[in-house]
Amino acid sequence: MITWDVRKPYGCKFMGFKSKVIPSLEVLRTDGRFCGAFAAKPARANENKASEKTLVSVGNPSMRRDSDLLHPYTPINLTT
Repeated sequence: MITWDVRKPYGCKFMGFKSKVIPSLEVLRTDGRFCGAFAAKPARANENKASEKTLVSVGNPSMRRDSDLLHPYTPINLTT
């Protein structure tokens, strides 16, 4: 649930607590097990069709890394 408390905006009705993070993640972090009361909402069919249509290539990447003088681009090799 969402609470009106600015410091702890999330709450769990099942276990009766408030938290800064999503309650299912808080339970996993403190107990080490997944929350037994958490159930994900099923995806709607309309959302899946809409997301497939919006996946379009953006074209060429920007050349910002070549022109940014304050943060020069330094490639690293992670395969060595």
